[in-house]
Amino acid sequence: MKSKQMFILPMIIVAFLFLLALAANSLHPTRYIKCDTNKLTVEKAHLEDGEAVIEKIKIPKGTKVKVHQKQEHSSIIIYNHDKLKVKNSNLANSFDEATHLDYVYCRRLVNLREEKGGKLSKVIVKKGEKVKVESIDQKDWDKDTGQMRWYKVKKQNKTYYLSGAYVESSRKLALKKYDQAISYSTYWDDYYKDGYSKDAYASQIDYKPIKKEIYKENSMPKHVKSVHVSMDNFINNQEYIEKLKNINTIIVETKNDEGSVLYASDVCKDYLSDPSQATNTTMISKKDLTKIIKEYKKKGFYCVSRIVTFKDAVFAMENPKESLTDHNGSLVVYNDQYWPSAYSRKAWMYNVELAKECADLGFNEIQFDYIRFPDGTASANSKLNFHNTYKESKVAAIQGFLQYAKEELSPKGVYVAADIFAWPIVACDDQDIGQFLPAIANVVDVVSPMPYLDHFAKGSFGIDDPVQAPYDTLAAFTKISNVQLKGIKHASKYRTWIQGYDMTSRELKQQIKGLKDNKQPDYMVWLVSGGESDINKIKNGFH
Repeated sequence: MKSKQMFILPMIIVAFLFLLALAANSLHPTRYIKCDTNKLTVEKAHLEDGEAVIEKIKIPKGTKVKVHQKQEHSSIIIYNHDKLKVKNSNLANSFDEATHLDYVYCRRLVNLREEKGGKLSKVIVKKGEKVKVESIDQKDWDKDTGQMRWYKVKKQNKTYYLSGAYVESSRKLALKKYDQAISYSTYWDDYYKDGYSKDAYASQIDYKPIKKEIYKENSMPKHVKSVHVSMDNFINNQEYIEKLKNINTIIVETKNDEGSVLYASDVCKDYLSDPSQATNTTMISKKDLTKIIKEYKKKGFYCVSRIVTFKDAVFAMENPKESLTDHNGSLVVYNDQYWPSAYSRKAWMYNVELAKECADLGFNEIQFDYIRFPDGTASANSKLNFHNTYKESKVAAIQGFLQYAKEELSPKGVYVAADIFAWPIVACDDQDIGQFLPAIANVVDVVSPMPYLDHFAKGSFGIDDPVQAPYDTLAAFTKISNVQLKGIKHASKYRTWIQGYDMTSRELKQQIKGLKDNKQPDYMVWLVSGGESDINKIKNGFH
């Protein structure tokens, strides 16, 4: 009898607790935030110094909340201990109801995937195009942003996956104009056609403001002070580099402008029929490189992998259909090199996979260099084949590549940087190479112009000889950059390359001061190899 009572008592307690929970849920039912965008904006009033202040609180779509008080048209909910008023139309009974969409619409041209995180397919969704949603997986929901990482969609009677980074819930939202503050030159309208510039720099570009990520386990220095070194010096001159004063970041070349990958990469075999062409100058194993990166980081250095992207003779020779050719299919030389086409999705994937590998090795940041089309092609455009499969502008292709890179690298917690020429910034267009500052700064974490003094003609910025006026030249250039960055709500961090070669310590210091006096104190000193003798000439200029 006693044992029976001992069994019944816990059952009664469990039942009581269950009924209590039911009653609580009845009084304060659970609901889920539903809205057209990824976050619902709710206003909260509070007193500050005796005055009423309205605070805007953003709640991610799909968030579970408790209803404190239900009214006819709205309800008071509890979110992060705050009582907030929301419309009943923004409350759903289930997560699926809150996040369900019959269709999604893209803000830009996007390649679909045959599997989550898989390779880019040849099937695309155009800007504003309606795509049928087959299903979503709650595991793909980001509780901080309200964004679904992947949508399973249907097109051409086949299922694919579409990244949630590019989609909206309506065509109106997908085509919403965010470019009102973007200025651009119409210079290339005279060369191509009227309206070319608007199409290239605005219509095809995604300017939706996206707040830049901060990775808690990957701390970027507040102000980066850095120098570029070769892989050889990174490996073999470690002791000297670690003793450099006033430098907190090392940028090392991992893939050079000939297409050589300088560590023992596993990626090359997936994209090259003869991977040895890219790895024949390999200097170090992945294991040993990982070890060295750890040692630099222990000494307090932030480590950046520089990947030369669309200047790559190895890839071009193996993939002529993905590269710059004439109309007979023969590779064409520009800037003493063969070039993969920046339109090529295979080239995109190859370089991003290398970047992901570098992230796994321990680099804090991936810096893409030569993310552009070759310069000087305009006069021969009719004779060239860029293999522009999807009829994109050059600016759209470069932004598309960087968005894809961000999408793939974000889960790894590394920052993405992009090097760009100085002249597109001065000209306020892309100089026909695809680099337009606002389009790039809206995507990447760091934008890195290259205002090398000897790249400016005499008379630039009203300066007789820019090489002889390091402070004035960098100050003038930075002012122009700052104006353009103001058009981007969440612009990338601005970190400039400065000329280290053929410079004295005094001239280097003047360049840095020109940046700092214009509220851009971060810098990267360009030295091709970053050898001891090169650095010694200017190291007193670091500050």
